[in-house]
Amino acid sequence: MLNASIEGLEYEISSMLRKLTTEKTLTVGFLQGQQELPTRNMSDAATALNDFYHLDTVEIKEQLNALDKYKALIIARPDTAFSDKDKFILDQFIMKGGRVLWLIDRLDIQMDSLTAAGITIGLQNETNLDDLLFRYGVRINPDLIMDMYAAPVPIITGYVGNQPKQEVFPWLYFPLVEAATNHPIVHNLNAVKLEFASSIDTIETDSVTKTILLTSSKRSRIQNAPARVGLNMLRDEPDPRLFTKSNLPVAVLLEGKFLSAYHNRLPSEIEHSPEIGYRDRSVFTKMIVVSDGDVISNYISKKGAVYPLGYDRITRQTYGNRNFILNCVDYLCDQTAILELRGKEFKIRLLDPSKTQNLTFIKVLNILLPCVSILIFGIVFQFVRKRKYQRS
Repeated sequence: MLNASIEGLEYEISSMLRKLTTEKTLTVGFLQGQQELPTRNMSDAATALNDFYHLDTVEIKEQLNALDKYKALIIARPDTAFSDKDKFILDQFIMKGGRVLWLIDRLDIQMDSLTAAGITIGLQNETNLDDLLFRYGVRINPDLIMDMYAAPVPIITGYVGNQPKQEVFPWLYFPLVEAATNHPIVHNLNAVKLEFASSIDTIETDSVTKTILLTSSKRSRIQNAPARVGLNMLRDEPDPRLFTKSNLPVAVLLEGKFLSAYHNRLPSEIEHSPEIGYRDRSVFTKMIVVSDGDVISNYISKKGAVYPLGYDRITRQTYGNRNFILNCVDYLCDQTAILELRGKEFKIRLLDPSKTQNLTFIKVLNILLPCVSILIFGIVFQFVRKRKYQRS
């Protein structure tokens, strides 16, 4: 903890200076119109991003210029299908250099409905985005990741009088995923809590570099759609022999020059229309795909209190969701200098606890030696300087 605090100190100071001195020039949009997450559920992330970017909500509504002013888009858990025209406009936004943070639920399953009914079936969430993402280089699989390294949930196990008795159990569908690389987006990042996440496959594409950012643990398994999920499974201890999958990708960074999803698919009058300005291949751009729309969702209590993003009110731990979202947006918007500071690593050289007989001497030596060295240097420098000017 001490080492992590020292590593993050320069980043925190620089973030505060950046907050005080940054002039907002870039606009980030939260896409709406397909029943995405309500803005209130993203308010904590929006508050943090608002210090550095102009924020706005935007609906495409089949308007060709709807996305022109945005540097990046956040698409958070769309729940209905995109129209073909909206998809085309989104594709062309990317072809012109737009950046996108995709937060997509492949299966439609929510904890609220599960808690109310005790059991539910996870069906495929048809957003009509599969062909776009496939062309760009990823496929979000129609499955659920179950992970033995998971966040807990409270479950009522009985009653004491009229009062419900709650116990906390690890919920295998809430994996705590960690960095798969030393990339600045995820370096030194706490575990990120996901809810009903799916695995991601990367597709071979020309001119696009793929970097896996987050993965499940070494004790994972996959449940394919339609996925039957019930709270009664918490009664039994999970069998480790079933968790044979490891390091399943859940977040992928794509960088390069993307081929349009409409390559060789458009009639010539659209393809060559000056008003539309169709582009078949993008300039260099970036996107990040995460297989969970709730990674950006902060908890809201029944009384309307907004909890910080990543804060677990059960364990009172803070996961890395907030920093992950901020790092993603900063990287997509080319604000990489602040991420490089976060990537610095310092090593604390601890004393050997077995050498306790010299402990006091070593401490005194490390405190006094630098001071004495500076003092001797100052005396010698002053002596040499005095003799030099006396001769002149």
